[in-house]
Amino acid sequence: MKIPITLKKCSSRRGRIIRRIVALVIVAVVAAVLMLAHDGVRFYFLVKNSEILIKQTTPFARNDPNAAMKILVLGDSTAFGTGAIHPENSTAGRVSARYPKASIVNLAVNGLRIAGLLNILKTIDGKTHYDLILIQIGANDIIRLTPMSDIETGINEVLARTALLGGKVIILHSGNVGEAPLFPWYFRGWLSRRSLAVREIYIRAAPAHGAEYVDLIDSPVAKLLRENPKIYYADDLLHLSDAGYGLWFDEIQKHLGS
Repeated sequence: MKIPITLKKCSSRRGRIIRRIVALVIVAVVAAVLMLAHDGVRFYFLVKNSEILIKQTTPFARNDPNAAMKILVLGDSTAFGTGAIHPENSTAGRVSARYPKASIVNLAVNGLRIAGLLNILKTIDGKTHYDLILIQIGANDIIRLTPMSDIETGINEVLARTALLGGKVIILHSGNVGEAPLFPWYFRGWLSRRSLAVREIYIRAAPAHGAEYVDLIDSPVAKLLRENPKIYYADDLLHLSDAGYGLWFDEIQKHLGS
């Protein structure tokens, strides 16, 4: 029995369409694999840059037991000053320039999360009074998937404990981590959503404990970082440069008062 010519043509056309679809799928898969490989290599070398920055950075501190004013700096690598070429250009260093006769105790640790900060706070003598406490914590919790419920519980405990140490408490977590050039585009939306969720937690928690929250997301800082990453980010495209810490300090300074 002969197959009608029209059926042969339909079958041939269908076969060509299927082959084209298969070819497009193969091209898309290969492109995706190449993109992921490129992003993976780029991320690897940027993380290596981060490790170098960490080794090169010395946190700013000026311990003077006889100083009339005592300032405590707590937090992660942003409080440590990672990325700043000179410690004086970190936020702690700039606070010191604002209060040149103050003692600056810096207990910041690279990679620290909120849970780790709570452990540090437990080691501080509760009888010690600080006139100013600057807390920079939360970025690692955003990146490393700490559950939002743990972040909220933890940051409230941090603020409750620091309130007992006296003086003004200023807290910030980071800008919008999703906008850091380190991360590939397909992670940025997710990290941005986590950053915004943490921002809401801090907005609620800070005033509940008499602290002041420095909002780096809804501020001119966010636009400047986004538009000028080569100026304001360090070589790992995650931490800040000297100029980047200057932007952060401009916002912190608004909460320092006279």
